Amino acid sequence: MILTGAYERTIDAKNRIQIPSPAREALGGPTGVFFIVPGERANTLAFFPEAYFEAKVASMGTDEIAGQDALDFEQTFFSLASRVEMDKQGRVVLPERQLAMVQIGTEVYLTGAYYRLDLWRKSDYEAFIAEAASRRATVQAFMRMGRRGAARPDERGSG
Repeated sequence: MILTGAYERTIDAKNRIQIPSPAREALGGPTGVFFIVPGERANTLAFFPEAYFEAKVASMGTDEIAGQDALDFEQTFFSLASRVEMDKQGRVVLPERQLAMVQIGTEVYLTGAYYRLDLWRKSDYEAFIAEAASRRATVQAFMRMGRRGAARPDERGSG
């Protein structure tokens, strides 16, 4: 499943947001479960599909790391994660605590980011995209990098 696109949304008075239909389809149907955690960028939230979140957590291996850093990570990350379910209209209720923490407002963008959706304050996302446009050549170089051992589209045979 690859989550893509940028969707302008409004968070309603009941803290609900509509998940875009392409994302619902990528998840396999009209209902689904997400884990919402603070995003990697300031003042954003990240929505991880349940199956991906569980696989990612299983691969972390923090229980094998001794020391305060692993404990701090676990106690922070998991206490700030919330499990939410989509209703039949494809909406999720955003946790009040997380909304207050990021002060995202009601006019937002929900954007695909490969294996997750990111929730941005509308003005922050628009500023980010404008700034990223100035670095377009650098950003697009990632598309040309490819993975070691993987055939590039122009290197594949036709049969």
